[in-house]
Amino acid sequence: MKEAVIYPNQKAPSLFRSKILNALTWSHPALIFTMYLLLSAVAVFIYYSEFNARIDLIIIYFLSGLFSWTFAEYLLHRFIYHKIKDASYDTGFHYMFHGIHHAYPNDKSKTVLPPVPSLGIAGFFFGLFYVILGHEALIFSPGFVIGYSVYMWIHTMIHRLPVPSRFNFWWKHHNIHHYQQHDRAFGVSTPLWDIIFRTMPKEGRKTTVCKFDKNELKNRTTSNQY
Repeated sequence: MKEAVIYPNQKAPSLFRSKILNALTWSHPALIFTMYLLLSAVAVFIYYSEFNARIDLIIIYFLSGLFSWTFAEYLLHRFIYHKIKDASYDTGFHYMFHGIHHAYPNDKSKTVLPPVPSLGIAGFFFGLFYVILGHEALIFSPGFVIGYSVYMWIHTMIHRLPVPSRFNFWWKHHNIHHYQQHDRAFGVSTPLWDIIFRTMPKEGRKTTVCKFDKNELKNRTTSNQY
């Protein structure tokens, strides 16, 4: 069993000594969404005006990119953000990119990847798509990054809003990943790939022990008295 210390009501500590580097770790879903929306609009406009004005083709490639994001989301979460061997995330690169979010799951600045690494990853995927698809990468990539933006809003909603009484699957599935089975439930926007690759949560199974520090435990006990 893996033991994890989780501080749901605290802000995450600084990752770097440099104030400039720490400023680069800040993020907000509105910023990321606006950034990718503008880049997507420019890419589609360039393709439409310079290469092919077929609307049906643009829609097909865009929707294909949107769906492809769900697969990339699963692969990145399972094999990059978590260690392949045991799905842990508490050291080095894994902690910097994802483990800090697991340790401080409700820190609003840590629910979305910061702009710099986000753009770096998006640039890598665009280059890959361009090698495979050529100019059609200009209409496939917007669907891909809009898919990421949808995932980002879902993820932010899960961590910021209380669990609703209805339509609460996203909350239940993702909270199992955070607080019960860190090596299951890697999909956030959809459980499709968890089903296909057999990483759906198993009832009654637990791989993570959640702890609160003494101050949080005291605050929780006090708040329960009112």
